[in-house]
Amino acid sequence: MRTTLDIDAKLLKEAMARSQARTKTEAVERGLQELIGASRRHRLSLAGGKGYGMTLQAFLRSRADE
Repeated sequence: MRTTLDIDAKLLKEAMARSQARTKTEAVERGLQELIGASRRHRLSLAGGKGYGMTLQAFLRSRADE
């Protein structure tokens, strides 16, 4: 999907350097993936051992679908 974004040049340059992304698109995609992952990790940490009622295999399958 093509989208026009107005991103701070210094911020994008640093993100590309730190992530070793070769393109701007790759840097933005990695950033979005990291943001989503951080949100998921936070949500899991809030569960505090309550469990989700699924096996490890079911959990891994659900992750593979994403």
